Formats: sequence, C-alpha cells, structure tokens
Amino acid sequence: MAEVLIKSQSPIVHQVFWNGEIAVTDSLPIVKIYDITLDATINPAVLPTTLLNTLTASLDENNPGTYVVNVPYALTNRNRTLKLQWEYSVGGTAVTKSDTVFVITPYVDFNNVQDLGFSTDPSDPGYKSYKELLRAERYARKQIEQYTDQSFFLYDDVYVAYGYDSDTLPLPAKINALHSLTMNDTLLLDNINNINNWNFPVQISESGYGIRVNRAGLVDNTVYTANGMVPPSIHDYSGLFNSGVPYKVTGRFGWSEVPGNVQLAAIELMKDYFSKDTTWRNKYVKSISTFDWDFEYTGDAYTGTGNAFADSLLADYVLTIKAEII
Repeated sequence: MAEVLIKSQSPIVHQVFWNGEIAVTDSLPIVKIYDITLDATINPAVLPTTLLNTLTASLDENNPGTYVVNVPYALTNRNRTLKLQWEYSVGGTAVTKSDTVFVITPYVDFNNVQDLGFSTDPSDPGYKSYKELLRAERYARKQIEQYTDQSFFLYDDVYVAYGYDSDTLPLPAKINALHSLTMNDTLLLDNINNINNWNFPVQISESGYGIRVNRAGLVDNTVYTANGMVPPSIHDYSGLFNSGVPYKVTGRFGWSEVPGNVQLAAIELMKDYFSKDTTWRNKYVKSISTFDWDFEYTGDAYTGTGNAFADSLLADYVLTIKAEII
C-alpha cells in the first residue's frame, strides 16, 4: 500500500525479489494503472476493469532490482484508489504483482514548511526532509481520522443506511454529492445518468450528514382526493424512508476543504511525531523518571489523539455513528 499526494506526480517504487534474493528483470516492467475507487469498496475480489494508463517503469540505477514509475499528474487530480499492476519476467518466468495506491489530500500544506515550525535548511537544527514530513503528516492524519471517525477530503464511496419512518435518511459520513440511491437493490435515483424511478425530489440535508425528501414542490393529499386519485405514499405521516429498510447510497463524501482546526491539530500531531515523548507513549510507558525529574501519563494520553490540545481542536468533528460500508 502506498500513498501519493493529490495533484502531484509521485514516484512508486517496486523491488523485485526472486528465490529470496533481489533480482533484475529480463526487461523493464510494464505497469498498468487501474481505477478501483469503487471496485475496492463494493467487492475487493473483483478484478479491476477501468484501465487508465499503461507505462514502462525505469530502473533505479543506484539500486539493482528496483524499478520506479511516476503516477501521471492527470490521474492524481482527485482522491481515488489506484491499482498498479506490474508485469515482467525473471529468468523467462512471467510475473504479475499489484500495488494499491491511494491518492490522498494532506491535512497540512507542505508549501509553508516554515509556518509548521520546521526548516528546509539542512544546517538548521529544526530541519526535516520531505520524506520525514510525509511520514509525520500521515501519522497525524491517521490519528485524526481514528479519533473523529471521518476523513476531511472528498472521496467516492458506497454506504448502507437504514430508514426510520422519516423523510430524512441519516448517513454515517458527510455527503457532498448524491450519485445514486437504491432500496433493496431496486434503483430509485441515478443522478449521473438522470434517472429518477422514484419521482420524488431528494436533496442533501442541511447538516450534510443525510439526504432528505423535499416536499416544497409537492401537492398535498387534498388535491389528489379531490381529483379521485389515491395520494402517493410520500404524504404518509410515517415518512418516506421506511423503518428498517436498507438504502444503498453511492456518492461523493467528505469535505471539499480541510477545516482550519483540523489543519492546526495536524500540525500539533506532526510535532508530536518527532518528539521522543511519542516513542515512550506508543510503548504504553506509564511513568518515566531520572535522577532529577519524573512524570506519569494520565489515562487520557492513550485515548483520542494523545494530544490534549489537538483533541480540543477536533472535539466538534468527532462522530459517534459508525459507518457501514458495502
């Protein structure tokens, strides 16, 4: 599993092992890039079918048996999941290997490293290399996502939510755009292909954590009965999304921009990553003492992100509803 930053052209490294040893391929590997954003969510066992590009890897001249391919910039324009399929032969034997690559949005802007409290000058004591910053940001991002139970970027996904006799269907994640809606595997809406088998207007709720029926443009039961027609079920008091019925919601979820407090929390956690204190805490050390000082962690050090200030910044973003993903 590898990550590349959104809107970048990042290298993916592949090392060839054969019979327990590093080996050189008979010719340069061919790399096929597939989009498995939804394939991986719906059924990980399904082979990818959407081929985006085919590239030829290059040899890392300083490391025999190591090959590099750069994911094209055009394929990193949004958050998605890619599968890189490496095809080559060693000693006449055909080999196929696959890597899963996530195009991600960092929670910190690396273009302003000085503002993070780090330096780009190798002679400065606060210097951190680009690779170190990437590892620190990933550490911070994973801590934040684990604590809040949500991701602060846009991503395509599929969730199942159950109705409770209301016109609103709560979702376990913030939705940005509704692509399709099915009930018991029956297609109700397909906004991508302009299909509406439901004939009811559905929109994203005000909170962003659900979808709801908009009754504003609908006539009431009186009009139907006056014309000798049976009122549609949308006018039932119980609501349109029936209790206990599973609704499959496909769409683009998450946040269009990383909230300010999330960015600040990420910076604090990146600083923690480089702190020796983090190493001790990750080892579940409760008490540390030397000749002239000692300290003991409270139980809160092992909950949340492990950083009290970061936890306070993220408090308003913590979700309690767990997502059910297809």
